[in-house]
Amino acid sequence: MTSPHHTYRRLLREINRQFTSVNGNRAWATQMRQQWVAASQDSASSNMHAATNILAFLTSNRKHGELISEFYPRMPEGDRIEKTARRVGLEAPKTYNPESPS
Repeated sequence: MTSPHHTYRRLLREINRQFTSVNGNRAWATQMRQQWVAASQDSASSNMHAATNILAFLTSNRKHGELISEFYPRMPEGDRIEKTARRVGLEAPKTYNPESPS
């Protein structure tokens, strides 16, 4: 298990990558610092477990976005959904188009 300091630094880095550097809004980082200080006074292992889960979610979410943009760079959303469904062995239903109702 990683140290609380290491987890905190990784959380701040991930928040800065996804939120602060994109739009310059420091609210997420400020909120994380406030939550971390409040949780450190409790020093419960459940807080550390929750922080690790949040870090895993943020990291996975960023990596998912990177993979989507790499494999489907300029594809319309409908085509992307159909290809993703086919990749996992499913068939996406036909979508309704009011211009050609056949």
